[in-house]
Amino acid sequence: MNKHVERAKQLRDTAPQSNNCAQTIMRAYAEEMGLTEEQAAAIGCNFGGGMKCGGTCGAITGALMVLGTKGVISPAAVGEFRRRMAQKHNGMTDCAELLKANAQQGGNKKTHCDNMIFEAIELLDEMTE
Repeated sequence: MNKHVERAKQLRDTAPQSNNCAQTIMRAYAEEMGLTEEQAAAIGCNFGGGMKCGGTCGAITGALMVLGTKGVISPAAVGEFRRRMAQKHNGMTDCAELLKANAQQGGNKKTHCDNMIFEAIELLDEMTE
């Protein structure tokens, strides 16, 4: 299993749950970004819940921050990441829309968010290999 996904699972399974989607991704890559996990969590703290207002999913914003630290900064690459994430979710990238669609399908919020994190990590790693 992908080491970043493994770390994300550990963080998300810790009770009580204390890491939002962006923080989880940032913490999974902290060492590679030259940060402590605490610093990474602080950077990601305001990006969970779609920047705390239902906007772009924290898994996406967290992954975009990691991509930036890995030198992936071109608008084309950022657009590709967003497009590929949206394609998996009926064109949606906003947290509020994603959670609403998940709820309408009877899904569990934590499971949905965990899956968004794992998908973002797998795509991030694919784009930076």
